[in-house]
Amino acid sequence: GMPPPGMPPPGMPPPGMPAGLPWLRGTAPGAAPDNMQEQVLQQMRAMYAQMGMQAPEAAQRPPQPAAPMAPIALVAPTASVAPMAPEPRSPDPAPPAAAAAPPAMPQAPAPEPAAGSASPAPAWLPPDLACALCGRSGPSAAPHGVICRRRRKNGALGGCGQGVCWHCMQTAPRSMFGMVRTTKDEFESLEDKAWWMHERCMEPADLRAYYGGEKELAMARAAADAADAGAVAASPSEGKSKAQKLDHVEAAKEKVRAMSVKQLKQYLERHGTSHAECVEKAELLAKALEVAAVAPPDLPPGPAWMPVGAICRLCTKPNAKEHGGVICRRKRPDGSVSGCGEAVCWRCMKRAPRESFGQVRTTKEEFASLEEDAWWKHEHCFTDGDYKDYFGESEPEDFWKRRTGAKEEDWEALETQTPRVSSIMQRC
Repeated sequence: GMPPPGMPPPGMPPPGMPAGLPWLRGTAPGAAPDNMQEQVLQQMRAMYAQMGMQAPEAAQRPPQPAAPMAPIALVAPTASVAPMAPEPRSPDPAPPAAAAAPPAMPQAPAPEPAAGSASPAPAWLPPDLACALCGRSGPSAAPHGVICRRRRKNGALGGCGQGVCWHCMQTAPRSMFGMVRTTKDEFESLEDKAWWMHERCMEPADLRAYYGGEKELAMARAAADAADAGAVAASPSEGKSKAQKLDHVEAAKEKVRAMSVKQLKQYLERHGTSHAECVEKAELLAKALEVAAVAPPDLPPGPAWMPVGAICRLCTKPNAKEHGGVICRRKRPDGSVSGCGEAVCWRCMKRAPRESFGQVRTTKEEFASLEEDAWWKHEHCFTDGDYKDYFGESEPEDFWKRRTGAKEEDWEALETQTPRVSSIMQRC
């Protein structure tokens, strides 16, 4: 238990070392940092070397870093808790069965135009898209109707996107279809500004824009109501209709019985009936009575103005005012009547394309100025002599070819038979 000779007792500094300085790591509380301990050890080793003695093992060993302190548990668990077993994962649910496809509709809405296009092309109904009313597709490669669609000024797209063919546009009842209608000629004449929508798909602003204003809309609606009322009034009972027809036929027969031989021949010629085989007046009278039994009633004298409530053949809109158009009809001095009898409003008279409508046109002012002699007919309804009576000059070659569908050799043959003077001055 005694230290070797020359060694200080445990805990005491070696000879020559000042008291109060630690000489080994951990020998005194408040140990110095590692660099200070290294200096102390070096001094001890130097002192032992001067004395010719070997330094203790603790002085020879370099300072070791302090061992990390183990964490101290603040609260000890009172009972061991078994770890929670993870819940078993349920298998992924099977994907739901595909829903049954909806039943096929007669027509799908037409594709919408790009939202960025300010002026989309007119919404024609392509031939492969069926009409929403009759379910029929187009008979040819050309469009066979229009689509309910309008690009409004604010960029919003209106309309249901369903297509309607021209036949249904004209024949569908107002109670089901509404009063807003158009035709191929009108739609084509409006070019890029053309649009159409069902009345039920229109907002009040759409109706005003379509007819041109609040006043025009009110007039169009009143005309449509009057047309419906007139159609109901023009459908009397079967007995009354037969009585009116008999009255008309009897009146015509009485008029024929009072005619002379010359008048009977003119009557038959006016109705396109030959009387070459008739020799006696009785034969002429019998044939004239047969014609009178099936001939339409005589038309009233005067110009053929379009009556209020009549439907324009091109735009299918009812006429809302007096003298709002004309009828394709001419009553000649001999009493014969020609023309298709279709009505055309002044708007369509001015804007209808020449390719389908022709170049024979008139205006309200011109028609009124001719008074009782006024008449108008479509170009394709003209017959021989109509051109000269209407324009006051001979019929040009190009007009005659368009009207008759004849060829160049036909015109040359006609020229050799009846010399004509052509003119390019035409009333338009």
